Amino acid sequence: MDWFKILKIKILICACLSLFLLPSANAYILQGEHVLQLMIEKINLPKRLSLNQLISFVDTGIEAEIINAEHAQLVRYQIPGQFRSDIDAEDLKRIQVVSSDNSLTVIDDKIVADSETWMDHYKDIFIFRSRQQIVEKLESLGINFSVTSLGRYNGEICFVLGAEYPDESVPQLWVAKDTFQPVRWIIETSEISAITGGVEKKEIRYGNWKSHYKSSYPAMIDFYQGQNLVQHIVVQRVEINPSFAEDLFDLENLKILYSTINMEETDSADQNDIEKRIEEFNRIYE
Repeated sequence: MDWFKILKIKILICACLSLFLLPSANAYILQGEHVLQLMIEKINLPKRLSLNQLISFVDTGIEAEIINAEHAQLVRYQIPGQFRSDIDAEDLKRIQVVSSDNSLTVIDDKIVADSETWMDHYKDIFIFRSRQQIVEKLESLGINFSVTSLGRYNGEICFVLGAEYPDESVPQLWVAKDTFQPVRWIIETSEISAITGGVEKKEIRYGNWKSHYKSSYPAMIDFYQGQNLVQHIVVQRVEINPSFAEDLFDLENLKILYSTINMEETDSADQNDIEKRIEEFNRIYE
């Protein structure tokens, strides 16, 4: 038998094996909701979690004096559904609180928002212990759980929840196949070229996972808009099941507190204006 016939036989055998193995491989891809359940179990976050971390604002469109600044941030989780982060720096005082589906952001003692930016959602995959709650949250942010595929990220095989690999034009969560740790979340996409079909991604990347007693949490979280790093978090210290004040996540109490502060500041400014007008009046008629 000449070499050409041998080559044809080898090609035929490979083709048959491919047809036989491909359906079997696809059959072993776990469903997205099952992957999330295993993710919850492997991460195994406690009921309460406290983190000391450094957050760097690289280019978030906020005031120029704090772009590229680095601030100490205290983050606290009360699972399920409650989250709070505090920055108390000379040039930035910020409180962000999430309780269930409600949120509040306070900057320099002023309530500035009752909704979240895309970067604030990084904690959504940690804040619940129920698979159904995480599914509902991720579905509300665009992930389609009827689609799951396998992809490769930084040399690691991952489950791609919400997309057919290598399609990155839709929201999707990547979970490492071996560890069930989330490694990237494409949270939003938008077209940047109608001609080429290119998209700009808003992406959260989780890396350098560390074990903390029986739980695990990423030591680094990066935020990319397109190709640009816009925010960077480094976790420095993790405390398992610390004690929290009862009103720490009380949104209504915070609204009342900071509304009162703002009213007092307004009243003080009005009083100063009245006193100034009286002084001007007295000068005129002295």
